[in-house]
Amino acid sequence: MGPSGRYLEAVGQLAAGIAHEINTPTQFVGDSVGFLRHAFDDLLGLQEVQRELRDAAEAGTVTPELLARVREAEDAADLDYLRERVPLAFTRAEDGLGRVGSIAGAMREFAHPPSAEKASVDLNAALLTTLVVATNAYKYVADVETDLGALPHVVCRSGDLNHVFLNLIINAVHAIEESGARGTIRIRTRAHNDHVLVSVADTGCGIPAGVADSVFTSEEVGRGLALVHTIVVKGHGGTLTFETMAGEGTTFHVRLPLGRAAAEEELAA
Repeated sequence: MGPSGRYLEAVGQLAAGIAHEINTPTQFVGDSVGFLRHAFDDLLGLQEVQRELRDAAEAGTVTPELLARVREAEDAADLDYLRERVPLAFTRAEDGLGRVGSIAGAMREFAHPPSAEKASVDLNAALLTTLVVATNAYKYVADVETDLGALPHVVCRSGDLNHVFLNLIINAVHAIEESGARGTIRIRTRAHNDHVLVSVADTGCGIPAGVADSVFTSEEVGRGLALVHTIVVKGHGGTLTFETMAGEGTTFHVRLPLGRAAAEEELAA
């Protein structure tokens, strides 16, 4: 399979993962709405009988049979149970909608149309967006830890950097999968005098010494890393390096030069 085929395969897997991530909270919402519909129907039934009781009370014609029907409707509605469960159903539905909203927002940011123009970008926000998009890819394989320092905005192409971060995360997932045990992906950002540093570390299998030299040139060795290297080095004037130890993991370091945005922030401070 050529690079384009692997790319399309990765896009397909990512799309399937996002669909799964959306489906789960959607089910929460659907289940909660179904419960609330049944609860509402029970309350309507109770209200109808209570209306009859009110009318009978006003007319002075309340009968034991009517009172018994009211008690039966109250038992059917199970008011104590509804008082406990209805607020929880609303909370569950709100949480589900919030999750869908966050995924949709992340997708909107991640899928921003590519542009030849660079703009001021919050890399921490871009990383968090990418983690939302990639959740289904890593959540069954690794825990993610973030240590995001205060960063000035960086002048770059946000769409390109989103793909850089996604490829590094997916590469970490594959390395951990190959190790055969659940692992950890650690993402760290720091600002330095003339650049920002984004580090993505994994507890995977590490990169064998025999192929380390071709990580950034062979699509077969590093999945997507040749593209990452091109975007970082040729597209943004940065550097991409790594540290690795067989059987213990690998850390990739992305260094991006600070540009116009950082200078403007410093002047405004």
